[in-house]
Amino acid sequence: MLEEQALEGASHRDAGLTLVTGGPAPTGPQTTLHEVLDRLGPSIFAGLLDTDGVLRYANQAALQAIGSAPEEVLGQRFDTTPWWQACETSRRGLQQALAGALRGEVSRFDVRVATSSGATLSMDFSLLPLYDLDGRVAWLIPSARDVSEREQAQHQLQLTRRAVEQAHDALLQVGPDGAYRDANAAACRLLGLDRKQLLRLRVPDIDTQVDAAQWPRHWRELCDRGSLRFETNVRHLEGHEIPVSVSVSLVTSDEVSFAHVCITDLRERRAAERRIQQLLQFDELTGLPNRQLLLERLSATLQSSTQTVVLVLVLDRFKRINDGLGPHIGDGVLREVAQRIVATVRSIDLVGRRSEDEFVIAMPTPPVSAVHTAQALLDGIARPMWIEGHEVFVTCSIGIATAPADGDQTDILLRRANAALHQAKLLGRNQASVYAGAPHDDDPERLALETALRKALRDEQLYLHYQPQVDLAHGRIVGVEALLRWEHPTMGRIAPDRFIPIAEETGLIVAIGDWVLHRAIEQAAAWQGAGVPPVRMAVNLSARQLLQPDLAQRIEGLLVSAGLDPRLFGVEVTESKMIGNFDQAVQHLQALRALGVEVSLDDFGTGYSSLSYLRRLPVDVVKIDRSLVPDVTAPAEDVSITRAIITMVHQLKMKVLAEGVESEGQAALLAANQCDQMQGYWFSAALPAAAIETMLRESRRIDPALFHQR
Repeated sequence: MLEEQALEGASHRDAGLTLVTGGPAPTGPQTTLHEVLDRLGPSIFAGLLDTDGVLRYANQAALQAIGSAPEEVLGQRFDTTPWWQACETSRRGLQQALAGALRGEVSRFDVRVATSSGATLSMDFSLLPLYDLDGRVAWLIPSARDVSEREQAQHQLQLTRRAVEQAHDALLQVGPDGAYRDANAAACRLLGLDRKQLLRLRVPDIDTQVDAAQWPRHWRELCDRGSLRFETNVRHLEGHEIPVSVSVSLVTSDEVSFAHVCITDLRERRAAERRIQQLLQFDELTGLPNRQLLLERLSATLQSSTQTVVLVLVLDRFKRINDGLGPHIGDGVLREVAQRIVATVRSIDLVGRRSEDEFVIAMPTPPVSAVHTAQALLDGIARPMWIEGHEVFVTCSIGIATAPADGDQTDILLRRANAALHQAKLLGRNQASVYAGAPHDDDPERLALETALRKALRDEQLYLHYQPQVDLAHGRIVGVEALLRWEHPTMGRIAPDRFIPIAEETGLIVAIGDWVLHRAIEQAAAWQGAGVPPVRMAVNLSARQLLQPDLAQRIEGLLVSAGLDPRLFGVEVTESKMIGNFDQAVQHLQALRALGVEVSLDDFGTGYSSLSYLRRLPVDVVKIDRSLVPDVTAPAEDVSITRAIITMVHQLKMKVLAEGVESEGQAALLAANQCDQMQGYWFSAALPAAAIETMLRESRRIDPALFHQR
């Protein structure tokens, strides 16, 4: 230490130096010693003690630390001065050091000393004996250096090391040569190795996608970019491979560089994704492809096969089984029917469940007679079934259409098969019928509805109802969904699922969609102007609207014209509606989000939505389909599925809204599993604007007691 060297030099020059409080100004060697002590720096305390341990001199740094003048401390035993009031342990250590110094022993240890501000400093303390010309100890020289920052740095280093060691993810350090320099416990567990084994390896030894020849290129890429992120597989000690996500950052200190590597085990996430994908594409009850996967595969079959026969099979009067014996017996019947269908057709044939009691069979390169297969299905399903002790009899009706003779597109072919199915039902059910009608004979009411729909908009037969959307954190209404209704003067109320497909097919949906946008925005602006508590107005966009190049600009114009805050408006889309021109649809949604408009993905979980698409969509809210909204009596696996979807959506920084909530039990279960919002008949059906306004002014909400179960 510098101060020690200086003091030792001074002691050799003037071993008989004597300092007395209040004495004359120091001269000669005394002045030199003072200068040495006072110039040691503001963080170094130094002084001079006689052999009785009495303080005879203290440098300015030491005096300033306790805010004292020399006359206030000189002449006192050193261990009674203010420096030693902070720590009794340090005082005892000093007393032992004083005794040892008289025997010629040098002491050095860490102490804690007090300052005038009340703070405590960590000091590296030394006590040196100073000898006279006869070799006897004449003086004692105490000195201390402030090491508080060093101590804090060491403490922080220990905390950092503990955090690294206890981290859930595998953390490693890799040198430029690819060798592992350090690894935490999680890395060892992931690879099945102990630390010594792991630190003998290099990156190519565990990364299946990197060999020794490639490593220098990977290191250069890291040096150029500063960080890398990728997915790969690593080898476990037992030989199997583990999918992982890897994040690498370049760390440079002085002339030393290494890679800090964070490895996340993807096995659980991949398994959850596979499970969710299974749920999104396959019917949970029967295990058959669901509606959307069925349509995708049927479309592919039509493109790859020169001839395809499609059979639409519907169970006759299935509702009677559910009503008479209960839904659990009905579910058993559906499972048995699915098994009998699969057992009857060939392994290359496609079988899917399109709705509750409706199945579709597609037979590429069909056998000689599709009617023969249909008859085998009729006979097989008509055999008695034993379901939970009940003997159940059920029959079915089948409609048959053939591509390309009856149509070469999926929707047309299914529509023709449905027309044949309708004919089979007219013949008395338990029949199979082959489509033989003209192109427009498959829906007798369709032409009349199309004509009436063209007049409906002109004659103001269309109107909007609004269904509340409720926040499950505080129970308040945060939005409404605008829902289209049609009241015909003679046919009465016509269901949306009846007329909207016709509007989509004929192109009328564009004009109707524009009308809905105008009315919904005008209503939201009216509520805003009337001081109604603010809620977001959500409007469904059709596939045709998403194909319009100026959609986002027109919506922006409507918002500006009405004076509606864009944050009080939202749009809802289904992924299937965007497939025709996905990139353009994404551009529209990005432009709307930039305005502040909320974007919701509707009907998630119905079978089409995929994780890959969800990650690419500019979406704020994911709406879970009613089929994935469990009740408190639902099996644990159903709840787990819903929870997994909620967790996945939250990880993508999106909110979750559950549709079709029809009971308090469903709402409570959703709240307990962190679902953000809900809508459904349990809280309110879709209502006219005046009724919604009353609810908002009255601050209608869900009883907060429901959320105690979260």
